[in-house]
Amino acid sequence: MKNIWRIFAKDIKGLVKNPFAMIIALGLCVIPSLYAWFNIYSNWDPYANTSNIKIAVVSEDKGYTLSDGTTENMGNEVVEELKENTKIGWVFLEDSDAALEGVRNGDYYAAVIISDSFTYSMYNVFKENFKNPTITYYENEKRNAVATKITDTAVSTVKQSINEKFIEVVASTIFTQTNELSSEMENQDVFSEFEGKLTNLNNNLIDYSDMIDEFISANAVLEAEIKTADGELPKLSSQIQNGEKSFQNSQSNLNSTKTSLENFSSNVQTTLDGINHSINSITTDINNANLAQNAQSTADNLNKTATDTAELIRQLNQLKKSLADQAANSSGTTGSTEGTGSTEGTGSTEGTGSIVSDEVNQQINQQIQEILNTLNSMNNGAEDIQNALNALLQQGGGTDGSGQIVADMVNRSVASVTQVLNNCSESITNLKNMYTNSLVPQMDGVLNSVSQMLGNVTKLLDNLNTAVNDMGVVFDGIQTTVSDTTESLEQIQTVIDNVSTKLTELINRLESAEDDEKVDALLKFLQGDPEDYGAFFAEPVQVTTQEIYAIANYGSAMTPFYSVLALWVGGTILVALIKVKPDTAGLSNPKSYQLFFGRYLLFFVCGQIQAAIIVLGDIYLLHCQILYPGLFWLTAALASFTFTLFIYAMALAFGDVGKAAAVVVMVIQIAGSGGTYPIETLPEIYQKIYIFFPFPYAINAMRETIGGMYGSDYMKYLGELLLFAVAALLIGLVIRLPFVKINHFVEKRMEDTEMM
Repeated sequence: MKNIWRIFAKDIKGLVKNPFAMIIALGLCVIPSLYAWFNIYSNWDPYANTSNIKIAVVSEDKGYTLSDGTTENMGNEVVEELKENTKIGWVFLEDSDAALEGVRNGDYYAAVIISDSFTYSMYNVFKENFKNPTITYYENEKRNAVATKITDTAVSTVKQSINEKFIEVVASTIFTQTNELSSEMENQDVFSEFEGKLTNLNNNLIDYSDMIDEFISANAVLEAEIKTADGELPKLSSQIQNGEKSFQNSQSNLNSTKTSLENFSSNVQTTLDGINHSINSITTDINNANLAQNAQSTADNLNKTATDTAELIRQLNQLKKSLADQAANSSGTTGSTEGTGSTEGTGSTEGTGSIVSDEVNQQINQQIQEILNTLNSMNNGAEDIQNALNALLQQGGGTDGSGQIVADMVNRSVASVTQVLNNCSESITNLKNMYTNSLVPQMDGVLNSVSQMLGNVTKLLDNLNTAVNDMGVVFDGIQTTVSDTTESLEQIQTVIDNVSTKLTELINRLESAEDDEKVDALLKFLQGDPEDYGAFFAEPVQVTTQEIYAIANYGSAMTPFYSVLALWVGGTILVALIKVKPDTAGLSNPKSYQLFFGRYLLFFVCGQIQAAIIVLGDIYLLHCQILYPGLFWLTAALASFTFTLFIYAMALAFGDVGKAAAVVVMVIQIAGSGGTYPIETLPEIYQKIYIFFPFPYAINAMRETIGGMYGSDYMKYLGELLLFAVAALLIGLVIRLPFVKINHFVEKRMEDTEMM
């Protein structure tokens, strides 16, 4: 303890013996107070001199002539009111262009321009195409950030004044008209008409209520139908899916039909080729027969020809039957196609429509019938030839004259049969061409059309299935809409019923009252002083302000912030000019903590002198509002103790780095301590870190002594402030020790630079 006092006494003696050092020390104690006083005084009442802020005012209002011939110009009235307002430096101009140019070049902070239809809009509020009375406000934010806030407040005041004037004009106009109406009603019996209109209105409201009942009932039915339809959607979707499967099966059957048709076409071609081959064989047999020389051989050939002709007739009959079956089956409506074929040309078809046209069928059947008739004639001719040959053979091979006659007859029959066969061959060729060029293309075209139709139907069913799925969502939305509509209608009905009830009561009262009482009541409502009513409606609510913890002026409100800031500046200046390490000469085995407290006592005394000067100047020089001067001084003393101890510990523990850190902490606290703007309006980073700095607690404690105490807040703030003094002791006595050698090394290196 002795070493501590020896260090402090030695420091005081050094100051006393050195007048120059004493002057510097006193200067260090006074300078922080100047920082606080100048800032507090500059902010003492910043809104007292707003009359120097120039705002240009231009009225372009053309005025409005009333029905009685008088002319009103509300724009000029606004200008006259502004002339009486000396809180702002209003500059009244005639030209709006000059006002705007003045705002641009910085002559005016802002400009207010009243529109040319200002008065007209005020007096024609109840007309169609009404437009609000307008003023245009121009401001130059470049000149000064705070000035624009002041001008905004001024313009808001103008706007409020204009709104009050507007309401006053409207209310006065209304009650002027009601006075005229009351005068007319005194001379006319219009009350019964008025009562009748009320009755009609009430009846209409009752009808509206009944109509809403019908709407609600209809909505209930509609909602039930929607639920039913929504429940049927899964069944419909299932049916559509089954239909898709059926059409897929039809498509498969159609593909089989195409294959069967190809087989059938191939069989028909084979049959026609076989018929043509049989005709060619018969012709060859006849041509090869030598009737005159070999009657027996000719007879054998004719037998073979008869057999081939019979086979040919059978094949033609079979083809005719097959085509007839095809024509009959093709008119079916089963929606599928089936067919089988064989070498004999048999087959069957079933489809949605006729595959081959009736005309083509008739042509083919006619051609086949002609061939069959020809073949039958040929068979008859062949029988004649056979009979003639038999007669020739019985007569011994035809050597006599009768034999020659038979031979000639046979030759003529053979020639006739050959011609018939040629005609048959030609008919078969025509039939083949007709089948190939007409019948088959028609079949292919119809099958392709049916296939395309099935594809379109399948796609249509897919789209229909998607639509059915979407309809579920649509029905849900419609159901919700119907429910909401019903709810809204019920609310409207409630309002209508309430109004109708009130009207019914009013009508009953009017009917029960005497005639003179009715008129007096209505006239009493309509009559009145328009100016009194206008003034009332312009400001119907009187606002009374009750100040809690009132502060006389803005300077007093800023005193805590600038006083606390000055105390921190004072501590920073002390460590900048006074060494934090004492001289150990003459000390007996000094301890680290003794050296710490021994030199800190000088910082403490200087800090308390700074606090005393700042407090006395705030109270007696600036006359700040301070309700509790003693507690204000105590707050300043504890704040100075905390600040000087913290800054001293930082400088001792970390050297010049610690001094720089003290400055950084001061800068952060200036911006984010809540001393000027509310902490809630600052960026989020400041809202999160401000509680870890001492400024807010010292400022809040001083505010308690200036504006008034609330509970134990003052003691809580001081306790939170002294926590930083505890942190300073830990830094100076404990955390500092590991950094002693590092700081010594850094200081030597800085000295080596001969600059630092």
